Amino acid sequence: MINVDQYLGEKREVINRALKKCQPASGPPAVREAMNYSLKAGGKRLRPILVLATAETFDHGDDDVLDVACALELIHTYSLIHDDLPAMDDSSLRRGKPTCHTVYGEAIALLAGDALLTLAFEVLSRYGLKTKGSDKAIRIIAELSKAAGVNGMIGGQELDLEAEGQNLSLPDIETISAMKTGSLLKASVLCGALAAEAEEKALQQLALYASRVGTAFQIVDDLLDIESSPEELGKPTGADQDRYKSTYPALLGPDKARAKAESLYYAALEALDELDQPTDLLSGLAYKLVYRTK
Repeated sequence: MINVDQYLGEKREVINRALKKCQPASGPPAVREAMNYSLKAGGKRLRPILVLATAETFDHGDDDVLDVACALELIHTYSLIHDDLPAMDDSSLRRGKPTCHTVYGEAIALLAGDALLTLAFEVLSRYGLKTKGSDKAIRIIAELSKAAGVNGMIGGQELDLEAEGQNLSLPDIETISAMKTGSLLKASVLCGALAAEAEEKALQQLALYASRVGTAFQIVDDLLDIESSPEELGKPTGADQDRYKSTYPALLGPDKARAKAESLYYAALEALDELDQPTDLLSGLAYKLVYRTK
């Protein structure tokens, strides 16, 4: 039986050490300091851990895929810096600390986010050269670019901004959720699988697993925004209500939203049942993501 909490703690330290090695040793100090500040702010490192866990499911160790895992976290951290800007969500707290723009100003924060994004693809390029797996690296870069771009995370952010004050339907909310949040979670799983050279049939099942977990993750995120405190989450709560956003609990009510998240969790496990590999690790991580309390 896998101790998921212990696994998460151990892999978080692995990721943190690897991220230190990724950071540039030269360049203008203000931007590098802001990059480092946001990376060191902590976080659960869920996306890079999903990379490691998926690769491990296909018998590939951490060293084989650490660069890929770091690229996911670099992009995620960049997205948080930009999301927190006054032009976006205008947040002053992230991961329990003042946001990047609060400390360094909007211009430096914007540049730090841009730098983390471009660093992610530099890291992936080095990964392809180091492993002599250029075809594999190109597939990973293509998957991650799509997930982070206008048809993924960025597009979802735009739709989310446009939806403020609107009464959205459930399909509308599902679309925004799948793009803004689910796309990068899905890419984490698929990039780990691509790095481990999983077969196409397995990639299809993992895509289903990750999509369902990603939607459930967003539902739980919406619930925590209305049920938790800033101290528990490390960021302001009640923001969705303050900005008049349509969310799963706002549309369905908390109880039905929670039931939907649980239904998606079990559907994700069904997708894993089609794999030939042992899935205890991915199943355990899905449980932690869906039933988390912070």
